[in-house]
Amino acid sequence: MGRRRKRYKKIQLLRPPRRLPTIFECPNCGARMLSVELDKKQKNDKGEILAKVKCGHCGLYTEMWVPQIFQAVDVYSKFLDAYLEGTIEYKILKEGASTSSQVLEELMAASKTTIEGEEEGEGTEGGKTS
Repeated sequence: MGRRRKRYKKIQLLRPPRRLPTIFECPNCGARMLSVELDKKQKNDKGEILAKVKCGHCGLYTEMWVPQIFQAVDVYSKFLDAYLEGTIEYKILKEGASTSSQVLEELMAASKTTIEGEEEGEGTEGGKTS
């Protein structure tokens, strides 16, 4: 009598774990060039570290204090919430960079002047004057 045949185990391919992103989409210009740097050497009285958020396309730049446990994704989330609420102070470092908000304001101003010009012209075109 022979012994049982040995079963071979299938070798499973090990995939590397997913990494959290480090480059994000800029809420100002829409480019995927927003980077977050955590400076763990600079700490304030509360033990928070300095995070620098900057866009390579439009030049958006801001600094904020975040807890030490935060990663780049957490800082981006906090920055995005504050940016959309309008409660964060930021700078545009590149001069002459057209941002989506600047373009939107220009379009709104242009459409407003066009609408006002049409309204003023309506009264004199269609009616007879006596």
